[in-house]
Amino acid sequence: MSKYINLTKHLQKLNYSKKATIIFCILLYLQCLNTNGQDFNPKILVLPESLSLKDFDFLKEELKNAQIVLLGEKTHFDGNVFEVKTEIIKYLHQELDYNTIAFESGVYDVFKAQQSISKGENVRTAFEKSLFPIWSRTKEFESFVTFFDRNKKNLKVIGFDNQITGDYGENELVKDLYHYCSQNQLSLKLKSEDLELLIESITNSGVFDEGDIAYEKYKSELNKLLKNIDKKPKEEIHFYWKQIIKNLLSMGEESYSPKETILSSFNTTSDDNFRDKQMADNLLSYLKSYPNEKIICWGANAHFVNDMASINDSVINKFVPMGSHIKRELQEKAYSLALISASDSIFLNKVWSETPIKKNSFEQFLKNQEKAHLFISSNQDEMKKIQLNRLFSPITFIESRLDQLHDGYLYFDQVRQSSIITNEENENKSISSEDKTTSNLNLENYNEVESKLVENAHNLEEVLIVSYSKKFSYSIINKAIQNINKNYPVDPFNATQHTNINVKVQNETTLDLNFITNQYDRGYNQIDRNSKRLKQVQWNFKGDYSPKNIREFWSLSYNNPLMYGPYFNIRKSKKFVFKIVETKIYNEKQVFVIDFSINRNHFTYTKRNIPSAYSGTLFINKDDYAIVKVIENWDFLENTETSKYEMNGWIDKYTKKEIDNERVETNFNKRNGLYFLTDSEIELTGKLYDKEQNIFALKVTIDSKWIDFNSKNPSKINYKDELNLFESIEFNKSFWDNYKLLN
Repeated sequence: MSKYINLTKHLQKLNYSKKATIIFCILLYLQCLNTNGQDFNPKILVLPESLSLKDFDFLKEELKNAQIVLLGEKTHFDGNVFEVKTEIIKYLHQELDYNTIAFESGVYDVFKAQQSISKGENVRTAFEKSLFPIWSRTKEFESFVTFFDRNKKNLKVIGFDNQITGDYGENELVKDLYHYCSQNQLSLKLKSEDLELLIESITNSGVFDEGDIAYEKYKSELNKLLKNIDKKPKEEIHFYWKQIIKNLLSMGEESYSPKETILSSFNTTSDDNFRDKQMADNLLSYLKSYPNEKIICWGANAHFVNDMASINDSVINKFVPMGSHIKRELQEKAYSLALISASDSIFLNKVWSETPIKKNSFEQFLKNQEKAHLFISSNQDEMKKIQLNRLFSPITFIESRLDQLHDGYLYFDQVRQSSIITNEENENKSISSEDKTTSNLNLENYNEVESKLVENAHNLEEVLIVSYSKKFSYSIINKAIQNINKNYPVDPFNATQHTNINVKVQNETTLDLNFITNQYDRGYNQIDRNSKRLKQVQWNFKGDYSPKNIREFWSLSYNNPLMYGPYFNIRKSKKFVFKIVETKIYNEKQVFVIDFSINRNHFTYTKRNIPSAYSGTLFINKDDYAIVKVIENWDFLENTETSKYEMNGWIDKYTKKEIDNERVETNFNKRNGLYFLTDSEIELTGKLYDKEQNIFALKVTIDSKWIDFNSKNPSKINYKDELNLFESIEFNKSFWDNYKLLN
């Protein structure tokens, strides 16, 4: 109250009218402070612990004017919330005639899913290939899949997100776009392969790569296409492609526009404004085309906020959610129902972290009710009071009017983390031919003469290497790609991994560690990493740096270039520069030695989140076109403090780290008729900084060998059963005899 006392001293010097005005403002301010939970007492509806359809009868009155229900969730990882949302959707469908479910997932992806379902294809598969996996790949979402499958003749699913969210979009969007243009005499003067790569870089890297298509040409051509679609009859197919193209324009503008990174603890910021504006346009445009439909939207609470006007925080108040656009347009026809909790912990970095509830907050009020479920309508004066809450963040509390944020709140006293459906439960899913290597690659861009050169490469003299054409280099690469499924394991197998980790600071060892893991690999034609069970650990030297987990060492489980190398993707390989530098004998075989490089520096082409100059060398056998050795090099172009691996053990001594360079050498050797990854050497070099900004040279080496390959009835290791903690395993000297023999 010291500020209040100081103010009263100044009041004595002012005239009466000024005094009255200031006193009123002070009293109003103090009243706002006192409303933060202390006298907050809204009417609540207590709901049972086990919710059934009849328990949602209160929604009939709440939704009496609503055509769109925005059904939110605080996080995308609360499994029991998914299950209750499904029950609410059942109720709305059966009792209030809502027949369309709109997901926070891609317009194209879900349009494609609905087409597939209408043709009789599997509902679960359609959702897995269209919706964000945070829903479609969880066990708690299964109840919705079952409900939709049983009622699919009377239900429709659409997407309202501007993003590409599933396999449909990644693999089929561009092909379908050009097919649509061809079928409807529409022109799109962009190369399809360049458009595919550009969309991938926008989606995966957040970069508009003008090395594929200039932004102005991209914008101009898509806008021309939009105008021509507008001239077509008002049919569903034209509506969807119009929205899909508007989404591509929105994503392009967002990735091209310069912006500063906003660091905050909020789930959404003004960075999301492009997306939310287009999501609202997608939904409102759909409603204009289908004015009689009643729609349920499935997404995040933050996107469904009605009005941000009561929020003063300088970061979050710049966010304009899709719900605000929709409420402004539809008024009472839109109803935002937020599903919330007051949990005092959250699942972060695979551990539960405490997030204490503040006194006099909305969350504290909810928690104090000690009820499993509550409903609170915003249609009451009590909800107009300014309340402290953390509806936009797992940790940060802000003040706002709850009645302006959402029309109603459904509270969960307990939330349960969703359960991911593992690969073992979805074993047959593999990467598609567009993204990975198959035996059906299209090599029509390479002429017959070059193909014959490859077939007869054995007969060429090494001296002729210098005169090999550029096309010949690409032909060898494509021949290697064509033979990947023949040369490498595509079925699951086990192996044993032996690894040494050495960390040096100022050229002095601060960590030297050996460990052994059992490995379960799903095959080299999968996108999923292998899973491991740690068996033995040997601490050779334990200094300042004491890691807890093998995952602290970036790349340890992700260093197979056959699975992740962009130059082994038929579309991306054409953007690389390949040059045959020599032929030589390697492992008693004659090999082509081919250097590669690329002038793109983002994730789509480098598979690193920090911009980097990426180059390397490939060793390819002449007789079977097997890639037997890959050398990769990344020179990082920006501060890589957060890009690599955690070094929590050094937090008191060093304040910052930078990784300047990464080099990975991978070897493949033939075992039982197939080539397996047998050796990997990873080297990271950079700098550490202490509190006084002194610089210390850093070098990390991770050397691994794999033995004991077994493809016959391999033992599965589920991700949830992985064991990676160093401190959990005791040293057993007998295990290291094998390791020493390997070296």
